[in-house]
Amino acid sequence: MLCVHTVARCVFRSTSIQPFRSNVAASRLASSRRRMQASFPRTFSVSSSDEPITISSDRHNITIRQRDGSTITQRISPTPKASSEKLAVALASLLSAPDSDPSTHPTFGTLQWELDSLGDAIHRHIAVSSPDESKSVVQLIMVESEKLNHHPHIARSDSEGSCMTITCTTHSPRGLSVRDTRLAMKIDEILAGFNVMVPARPGVSEDPENTKAKLATERGRMIGINRQAISEALESCACSTKSP
Repeated sequence: MLCVHTVARCVFRSTSIQPFRSNVAASRLASSRRRMQASFPRTFSVSSSDEPITISSDRHNITIRQRDGSTITQRISPTPKASSEKLAVALASLLSAPDSDPSTHPTFGTLQWELDSLGDAIHRHIAVSSPDESKSVVQLIMVESEKLNHHPHIARSDSEGSCMTITCTTHSPRGLSVRDTRLAMKIDEILAGFNVMVPARPGVSEDPENTKAKLATERGRMIGINRQAISEALESCACSTKSP
């Protein structure tokens, strides 16, 4: 089930959204996945040091090579049967994005996904211009989720619900799976039909750096909401106790 949490004035409530069939996505989302997949070559193997993403042989760490040649290594927690090679290839597209400079107009939204600090989920933040667009985004995601029989967690922030954090993870077996990356790619196709980088509205005297810091804090808070929803889902359905 799609988990949607609307947040207003720090009071959380769960909202159930019913899926509906729509052909809007097909006409709006044509080339996004091709552009995303073109960000890095799709034919590398996980052993080369020049790859954009590598997963360690013990499957506990992931190393991400940035455009300037530097690397970031962090924890990853894939599902037991997830292919390291397939997961690395998919994440290379999802964790990369066209170069952008948000310093002039800071935004809650991001162009790429981020790997959770626990390594078992990926998150993407978006900011749309109206509650109606927010509802459309969630409904279109629900349609694709139903097709894949795999659903994200979505937290919505502020009184209008125009800022959202989308989290893809696998409950059983627990961890990050190739199914999560497939769902994330579908979600990227949907988001390509919307402006999801709507600038934040800072205070009159607030400088951009302060605004960016506040946005980063809010993204972290929204991730926390989705992580809590994941924990509650695992407790209610006992997914974490099922064997792989």
